[in-house]
Amino acid sequence: MHGAGHERGARAGTENVIHITGLGKACEMINDNLDHYSVHMSEMRNALEKGFNVNLPNALFNGHPTERLPNTLSVSFRGLEADTLLSKLNRIAISAGAACHSDRIEISSVLQAMSVPLDYAMGTLRISTGRYTTASEIDIAIDDITEAVNNKYKVKVSKA
Repeated sequence: MHGAGHERGARAGTENVIHITGLGKACEMINDNLDHYSVHMSEMRNALEKGFNVNLPNALFNGHPTERLPNTLSVSFRGLEADTLLSKLNRIAISAGAACHSDRIEISSVLQAMSVPLDYAMGTLRISTGRYTTASEIDIAIDDITEAVNNKYKVKVSKA
């Protein structure tokens, strides 16, 4: 740290009071509507899961079926590579559950701890809904992901 040694050297300057106050107000606004937002995000996440169950019956849903965040779905597709799937999805923003490094693909420690089989873990997508996510956006995600998965962007899995 450079600058003054405020709070016994724990930080270098004065707190940003305006931003701290703004963050407090934002938290208050969210808290006032948290139950409503949670229900909405759960409904959108559940619609996404239902769509995959119908269109992609071999999908593997990771995590507890009910004790989970209201806005997050982790889904794996056997024999596919998540980053390649992501490259085919131009209308939606989602994350891969595995990370690619040079010629190797590494499974996240979370997926490993959950004992997700390697051939599924490679094709894991992490999808989040938000308080403004619409049903039509969920339909787009279902359609686009279904198309990408059905085009079979396969990955070569090495056990090295």
